[in-house]
Amino acid sequence: MPKLTKTGYEIGSSEAPAIVLGKTVFNTNQEVLTNHRDAINKVERIENFRYPKALRRGTHLEHGVADWAKEELEILNAHSNIYMYEPKEVFQNIGEKMGASIDRIIEISEVPIQIEDTNGDRVTFMGTGIMEIKTDFYHQGKIKPEWLIQVHHQMICSGLTWGIVACLDQKGSLNFYPVEKNDALCTVIVEKISEFWYLLEYGGDYKEFSEKDKPELVDIEEKLVNSNHDFEQLCSDYTTASSEARKWSKTKDEVKSAIQDVLDTLRLTHAKFQNFEIISETKLKEKKKMIGTGEMQESYSFSLKEKN
Repeated sequence: MPKLTKTGYEIGSSEAPAIVLGKTVFNTNQEVLTNHRDAINKVERIENFRYPKALRRGTHLEHGVADWAKEELEILNAHSNIYMYEPKEVFQNIGEKMGASIDRIIEISEVPIQIEDTNGDRVTFMGTGIMEIKTDFYHQGKIKPEWLIQVHHQMICSGLTWGIVACLDQKGSLNFYPVEKNDALCTVIVEKISEFWYLLEYGGDYKEFSEKDKPELVDIEEKLVNSNHDFEQLCSDYTTASSEARKWSKTKDEVKSAIQDVLDTLRLTHAKFQNFEIISETKLKEKKKMIGTGEMQESYSFSLKEKN
């Protein structure tokens, strides 16, 4: 979708994630602020996108992915009437100085459509909503926080209350992620963008973003009172499984070493024993050196520790 918003006068959907999160793969809140400040002051800028190839790829593939998404939704929801179009105008929330260039508007009639979320639950949509098109060649099988913020920014600007993210991944698969409006997230977005305009008006800057800054741990016990999940059991099961995995990994290495010793004693590299085939050999391989490409990609990390 071409950019329809006006820099210096309104915050676009692609800028909102950096403002809310502080930093994304593509830019930081300070970079967005500087860009708007330069636009207001009529400072000429040379557009320097971090990943121009990814930008061009997404632009060229958007139309094909959108058409494919519509077809797949029609197959999955055979009795629904699905209409989708590319809006040519910007959706604006003038009071909050926000504007959204929405990839596609989708309209569902006759019978509601159903889309499965990442938890396996089916989400039902009817009426008019947002279709956000993504091509992500480092996809990890879940909706990204910045996509969620983008769609909610678009909801604030358009007045719509639901959306779907259609993502083409590196395996050639098309993934659907349903997005239902979350009023709490909308409030955060509005507050962060209000802070942005305050800094722009009074000449302030954002605090320098440091990778060493650790996010504060949020106690979620009260938030999970009405949850369908036994979160305490999930955490307990994870620590137990991790402990067992470490124990069996150590056992596996010890047994492997013992088998290697037997084959070394027999001076064999290939052997069979009853229904088992065993190969234990050393080969020379070219040593390869890993070097950075300068291109950033997302990596996922997870840790869970039980504190005494």
